[in-house]
Amino acid sequence: MKSLRLAEIPTIAITSLLLILASDYSGFAQTPAPPPTLAPPLISLAEARVIIDGAVAFTRDQNLNMAVVVVDAAGNLVSADKMDGTTINNTRFAEGKANLANERPDRYFGIMNMYPGKVYLVGGGVPVTVDRRLVGAVGVAGLPQGVDEKAARAGIAAWEKFRQNIKK
Repeated sequence: MKSLRLAEIPTIAITSLLLILASDYSGFAQTPAPPPTLAPPLISLAEARVIIDGAVAFTRDQNLNMAVVVVDAAGNLVSADKMDGTTINNTRFAEGKANLANERPDRYFGIMNMYPGKVYLVGGGVPVTVDRRLVGAVGVAGLPQGVDEKAARAGIAAWEKFRQNIKK
């Protein structure tokens, strides 16, 4: 058997490593993680549309125009709508109000940093809960002070009625 010189050992080690890597040897590779399973949304698109339709119906009865947004518990947009005659800015304001309803008011400065230009400290954001569990929020913008919150609550009332009909 031929003996190796000390100078040849690093070359052999590097060559062996390169051959292992080139041969697609999976012994060193990490097993890929399974894809994450997503939890079902706590508020579905269909439910968000019921809320929006309820808020729009309330607003039409008042002969007013507004934008309404429904977000999930994490503040992600589920659905949004704006009535004719309402500016697109009101949609952004409504989203900010909905996100604010999801957070504690004492976190104002943190929220302002997390959602720059999307959070407004005015009424019109109402949390949506099921069995005291936050599932989302509704934001309404473009209505007179106090009326936007009433529109959001009208949408939530329509949603609660919808949920009761589903349970039957």
